[in-house]
Amino acid sequence: LTFAAIAMNHDGTVLHRYGSRDSRGADHWLTAASWERFLGAGLRSYASHPADSIAGSIAGSIAGSIAGSIAEPTAEPTADAVKGAPAKAGAKPLTIETIPAFAKRDRGECVHCHSVRPALRIEAQERGDWTRDSLWVYPPPSALGLDLDRDDQALITAVKEESAAAKAGLRPGDRLADIATATDLMAFLDGLPSEGAQVPLRFRRGSEEATDVAEVTLPKGWKTYSSEEFAWRPSKWGLAPAPGFGGPVLERAELVKLGLPEDSFAFRVNYLVTWGENQRWGKAAAVAGIRDDMIILGTEGKRDFQSIDHFHAWWRLSVAHGSTVRVATWKNGAIKFIDLAVAER
Repeated sequence: LTFAAIAMNHDGTVLHRYGSRDSRGADHWLTAASWERFLGAGLRSYASHPADSIAGSIAGSIAGSIAGSIAEPTAEPTADAVKGAPAKAGAKPLTIETIPAFAKRDRGECVHCHSVRPALRIEAQERGDWTRDSLWVYPPPSALGLDLDRDDQALITAVKEESAAAKAGLRPGDRLADIATATDLMAFLDGLPSEGAQVPLRFRRGSEEATDVAEVTLPKGWKTYSSEEFAWRPSKWGLAPAPGFGGPVLERAELVKLGLPEDSFAFRVNYLVTWGENQRWGKAAAVAGIRDDMIILGTEGKRDFQSIDHFHAWWRLSVAHGSTVRVATWKNGAIKFIDLAVAER
């Protein structure tokens, strides 16, 4: 599970965000030191927050370009508004109970955090305005080509060569002036268009008190991440097509026992989805010859998976409906291929 928190003013303004995660694990951004810094930043921003403003400007740790990305709280939307229709006079406010997609996900009961994005995706798909670009939410700092310190998350620890951050002149040791946490940065990036943007990031270098501005140029498609980076996100499970089968990754000792290199990726099939609304994927796998206890290495063209989640994410992002995938299996000390005809949309 992932821990997350927000520091929020009583007028509804989000001052800072904390937690969440990235492809490195659920607890990568969670440390006692970073939590303490988050709480301190929240108190400072609250103390300087305009008392008579709903939208206002976020003073203190969040200012400048990030402040401009925080939207003014609005009235509760109505069900008609969500569907794209004008709100009718006297329409009831939209609540969890009135969103059909949430009822589909969690049967109208307690809504799990990981159900929110898939439910909103279902709503958007039913309205006809969902695109694949909608997948790329809350980009990690690596989307800019930089990494941040786990304890002091305003501190840049690495900058990738030729990245947007590097081209803008940012260096390891610089401090971003407008964020308290990596999650603050992710929330800001989430509001930027995937078509590209020019982003002014204020920073401090060394012991300097004055801030400078790095003009970061984000190219078209900058939000799109690899299947490995996408793998940890629960939203992958709602995408299609799916392989229709899965299982636990083999440990090193079992790989060696089977005659595979100890750094190989392989998993043992222990389920095929031949029931429920997604049964067509599992049934297609069964027809192709995928069976319980079979050892899967990946596909003919890709075997460098880092986890079973990576395998599932790659399949959903890379495999086309109606195509044929050559699944690589391991049997009697040799690779055998199974041609799996992927079901049509």
